[in-house]
Amino acid sequence: MIDLVSLTIKAGSGGNGRISFRREKYVPKGGPDGGQGGDGGSVILMGSKHRNTLQHFSGVKEITAPAGGVGGARKKTGAKGDDVIWEVPLGTVVWLMAENEVSIRRRNKYSLEHTLAKAEIEMTKYVAQKETEQPSSPDVGELKFLPEKIKLVEILEEGQKVVLCQGGFGGRGNVSFKSSINTTPLEVEYGSTGEHKKVVLELKLLADIGLVGYPNAGKSTLLSKITRANPKTADYPFTTIEPNLGVLTLPEGKDLVVADIPGLIEGAHSGKGLGYDFLRHIENTRVLLFILFLEENIVSDVNVTSKTKADLVWQQYQHLCSELTAYQTEMLQKPSLIALNKIDIYPAELIKAITSRFQKAQQTILPFSGFTGEGLAELTKQVASLAWKKTGLEKN
Repeated sequence: MIDLVSLTIKAGSGGNGRISFRREKYVPKGGPDGGQGGDGGSVILMGSKHRNTLQHFSGVKEITAPAGGVGGARKKTGAKGDDVIWEVPLGTVVWLMAENEVSIRRRNKYSLEHTLAKAEIEMTKYVAQKETEQPSSPDVGELKFLPEKIKLVEILEEGQKVVLCQGGFGGRGNVSFKSSINTTPLEVEYGSTGEHKKVVLELKLLADIGLVGYPNAGKSTLLSKITRANPKTADYPFTTIEPNLGVLTLPEGKDLVVADIPGLIEGAHSGKGLGYDFLRHIENTRVLLFILFLEENIVSDVNVTSKTKADLVWQQYQHLCSELTAYQTEMLQKPSLIALNKIDIYPAELIKAITSRFQKAQQTILPFSGFTGEGLAELTKQVASLAWKKTGLEKN
């Protein structure tokens, strides 16, 4: 799944004004009639629920909108550059790495919420030496790299449009400079520069329920059991190397999106293992479901007491919580449930010990088996209820 894309974005600059004079059969030396240049096209991002990844940006390095056309004779305005619109999945974050001067001006004044008006742009004049001389194309300006990236916008709604790079404005033609003392003006305006940025698009999953646990905890199996998803599953760590999504359909016909987040390991918050790439996907999930387990060799070890085994499960939960808070302190403020998987291989005494250990810390753990389905109905009911309640609150 492509969820990080680096792009160079260039809006079209405005077209230059035209130097032109009326020339007809019986009017060999008419007045000025040079038209205004056309406005440049803008580059726009639009949120779409029909996009799930940034796959359609594969191989794309640069997005450029067309420049405005040069003004024409007979007071004709140059053609406007078409806007370029790219759809992005909901949950796409735009990070700014570098930009030109006009982009800095708009960002400092409006962020990306508004575009600049022509009156807010300082247009540059060009004075020709003769009628046939025309101004050159405007310079887009030097890109200035930021000391550190800036979050420009997060696209969360269907149809949400963001003008990522605004097109320039067309310059006035020489007809605009005619006066009683300057009847044959040779001056026009350059078109203004379009915005130019280097950005990174980052897709963060938007899910109602995020499955969190160590590799081989059985998250993919659980996802396949409660949704129609068909993720790769096997009895070895890191089977899941990218997030999988499934839809949990409730009896009332309501749908909840469940995300299988690839397994975490200690040190993930500092980039260890699969690290940052997956922790960031948890940020936009509404509810967390921790999936805990014990390896079969530990369960069958007669030299380890049930109490010690229960403590190991508790420590596993604490380590997962530590990784989440080390990455982002607000993570554990999300509503959550704790579940114990693979109970088909645990003796009843061990399940009781683990349940008691969590109750001692005023936590409830829900035992289930993704293999046999035991306890799955109750787990699904509880996590769906919590997620739907959270979804309803956010919508209200």
